[in-house]
Amino acid sequence: MMDSETTVHVIGVEPEGPDPDRPPLSGLLGHCGLLMGGRRHIEGLSAYLPPGARLLAVTNNISEAMTALKDFVAGAKGMVAIVLATGDPLYHGIGGPISRAIPRHLLSFTPATTLVQRAFSLLGEPWEEAKVASIHGKKEDPVLSPGRWIFYTGGGRGPAQILEISLRQGLEVREMTVLEDIGLPGQKVTTFCPVDAGEINSREFRTLNMVVMTLEDKTDRKNADI
Repeated sequence: MMDSETTVHVIGVEPEGPDPDRPPLSGLLGHCGLLMGGRRHIEGLSAYLPPGARLLAVTNNISEAMTALKDFVAGAKGMVAIVLATGDPLYHGIGGPISRAIPRHLLSFTPATTLVQRAFSLLGEPWEEAKVASIHGKKEDPVLSPGRWIFYTGGGRGPAQILEISLRQGLEVREMTVLEDIGLPGQKVTTFCPVDAGEINSREFRTLNMVVMTLEDKTDRKNADI
């Protein structure tokens, strides 16, 4: 059952992809006039949409996506927009820009398991003390500190860039694990210890990846080795 006021439904999906036969998608797709999300998420859903519905793949075109949402909301006429995003859209995801672009009373958010949770489950380690940062399509570098870190990557920035940022900020990378295609048939987990910059820079990692690292202060590491 749809809320009569809600116009934009932002729905988190697992890495394996959306399930059109389960709520909330099962009750929304037939009323959808605009479907947005990653290309691999939306392409398989076109058959469930009413005639004339628009599909918009979201990559680095956030400005275009927000304009499309605003235009849709202005003339919705009883239809809804659906935005699909891996994990929790409000956690280092597209939910942030949407919440700033669209009035809150027109929005509905449904989270899925975050990639942070999925990554640490694969590693079999608790993550309540882990620090989380995103370099996905961002020009600004995160300010790092010693500890256990996990990074969202993408938009042309991946493990090599994270390593470069860490070293430039005077930190020692004790260990790095790259988790590629989490939840997909090609899922791969690779740990580098010790971490060799040349090896990381020369490797071709899959586009969908998360990076987990342990960072130490170089001074503390030198003292510990004495």
